[in-house]
Amino acid sequence: MFLIRPRFLRRPVRPAVLVFRHSARLGGMGRAAEFFTPLLTSRCHVSAVISLSADRNGSERFAASWRAKALATAAALGESAYLLIQRTQTAVYLPVSQGGPQLLRDAVLIGLARAVRCTVVLHLHGAQLPARLAANQLLRALLSGSHWLVLSERVAAQLLASGCPVASVTVLRNPAPPAVPRTEGGRPSRVLRVGWLGTMTRLKGFDLVCGAVAKARAQGLEVEFRVAGIRHDVTVAEMACVDQDLGVLDLSNALSFWTAVDAFVLPARWVEGLPFVLLEGLRAGCAVAATPSPGSAELFDRGCVEPVEASVESVARFLTACRDDLEGIRRRQQKAWQELRPWYEPGRIEEEFVRFWQNLGLGRHD
Repeated sequence: MFLIRPRFLRRPVRPAVLVFRHSARLGGMGRAAEFFTPLLTSRCHVSAVISLSADRNGSERFAASWRAKALATAAALGESAYLLIQRTQTAVYLPVSQGGPQLLRDAVLIGLARAVRCTVVLHLHGAQLPARLAANQLLRALLSGSHWLVLSERVAAQLLASGCPVASVTVLRNPAPPAVPRTEGGRPSRVLRVGWLGTMTRLKGFDLVCGAVAKARAQGLEVEFRVAGIRHDVTVAEMACVDQDLGVLDLSNALSFWTAVDAFVLPARWVEGLPFVLLEGLRAGCAVAATPSPGSAELFDRGCVEPVEASVESVARFLTACRDDLEGIRRRQQKAWQELRPWYEPGRIEEEFVRFWQNLGLGRHD
């Protein structure tokens, strides 16, 4: 049962925003938090920043245990309930999850915020949720009336078509990272350097890349395969094709990871959003391929990213194409990326994010 703030209490003179975020090392949502959370704290009156990420108990290579996830959820719910009920908040900023227990947690947080009449801002970093909203009336009711930040025009259209009542929908792309110099010297030019950065899971197609690397090697292609990220449902047999496992990298090391990568493939079995790894690979001048998704539709429509299917054969064909004409693929993708890149510049994304909060009446105008 929610405790409702008495009507005689007024909103504060200084609007206060309660911010939720994920760990910087937890995939795309964590990477996004590293960019957007400092902007919020510098341009809005933030009352608190609450972490939604679980502790991995010293292990940087495997996902957190269910117990750790449960403890993190309970801590986040308890702290947010206290701040929402005992202190006057004006708005809540929440990077909303795609599904599962995390989405249930987010629905509770949204319910708490609505119960005390807070403005709810949901930042959708993926592209799966609109379909779930369209199929679930209860979920539409729980998330209704919020302000949404989404990755692309196509995701915005799908959200509006889902039937979920919204206060507003604003397109806000992920920012492209700074470019880093490539390293080409000291290696045989015939070796194709394939990289994987991110969670190693079947949903993202990590096993398909492993299978394609093994297949390419069996066909005589010299491949160097280096990976970095959290292992999730990866078998020992699949890791056998990996030449170097760097574990979980800090942001600075994650960017430098790309300097020694020629090709990157993300053959996801699920619907991705706008993965930072695609932007990072393009910015570093790699040959990039992925399964198309609504969140990154612009990149595919303009020819920045090669489309592949979620199969070993499709990924292997891309690796073979890279062997045959790596520079040609790079030049074609880079020409398309240079035309689209201004839309992803961090300065532009920052201006759009700040303008969004100012339009809500919560951002500083200084």
